[in-house]
Amino acid sequence: MTLLEIQSVIDLGNLPVNINSAVQINPDTICLNNLVPLNVNKINKSYDTNNIIDLKFNGVTEGHLFFTIHKGKIDFDAMTEFEFLAFLIEADFEDYSHPNYEFKYDYIVIKETFWNTYISDYEKTSPLWGGFSHKLNFTEPGSRYLNNILEIDAGEKLKDLDNYSYESTIRAIEQPYAFERFLKLYHLLELQFDFYIVEKIKNLSLPNDANNIGKLLKNYSKNSNELDKLTEIIKNYCLDITSLEGKLGLSLQFKNLAEEIFVKYGNENKPLGKIDKFNSVFNSTSFGKTNLISLSITRESTHNEFIVKLVSYWIYRIRCSVAHNKIGEYLLSWDDENFIVEFAEPLLKEVLKQCFKK
Repeated sequence: MTLLEIQSVIDLGNLPVNINSAVQINPDTICLNNLVPLNVNKINKSYDTNNIIDLKFNGVTEGHLFFTIHKGKIDFDAMTEFEFLAFLIEADFEDYSHPNYEFKYDYIVIKETFWNTYISDYEKTSPLWGGFSHKLNFTEPGSRYLNNILEIDAGEKLKDLDNYSYESTIRAIEQPYAFERFLKLYHLLELQFDFYIVEKIKNLSLPNDANNIGKLLKNYSKNSNELDKLTEIIKNYCLDITSLEGKLGLSLQFKNLAEEIFVKYGNENKPLGKIDKFNSVFNSTSFGKTNLISLSITRESTHNEFIVKLVSYWIYRIRCSVAHNKIGEYLLSWDDENFIVEFAEPLLKEVLKQCFKK
């Protein structure tokens, strides 16, 4: 509402909260009862929405964070002071003719005496110190990137998930953005590294295989890095190479980004690490055996091994870009989310489905 409309509501009387003062601080800001309501459009999901959270600055309480969206429609007579002040700022004048109101945002209120300090020194950094934000300094996608799929193919039956693996799948589903979802799915695969070595040891017997067990443990702990472990898992469980080839083909629409992550930020000694070989495959539009052999990328005897190493390395490189926000890694942004949704996730899920095949 405008200040004039707020004054009209006050003049109507019978308010759920007494409004002692209403002042226009600037063209976009109104102070009510010496408090300035400011909407919040992003908020830490771990906060208990039943609480009113005090906002302290250098030990002094200068405002409060409170939650309104989860309450649905709130009767005016049941509104707290903070809620009614937020209503006057958010709603249209006509909304007060209805018996209740449903908020579009959560809110903070800041004391008028601290308002200028808050705007100049704290507003832009609120996502860091407060776990909430008021507005973005750049364009956020209008919604989460949506994958326009029309079918889901479960493939062959999978073995039951253990509790830890099951939790990783649920966390992946709950993630709002593709990057975090990919990382949770990778955690599901990462957990199999240790399980795999345990299963190998279980297939040996004591005391006859004591030396072999010792070798396994030594190699696993000292000589095997994460990429080696990932490659070993995929080599042993992902036997449907044709399906892996198909999922690799989903990368062809993202040639420029794939070149950045896998070549420019990659290792030329890894599969398709050299730009000439990378270009020859992407220009040919296929990762199939016949095509890669014709391009002299693989041979009949080495093709499957090449695909396993390529899948392993590309998944690992994407994982590094998602997990490490540092110079030396390709820094992914919202503009790259379609790459994760349409290529990286399907590739990782194909690996997981083969690893968990019953």
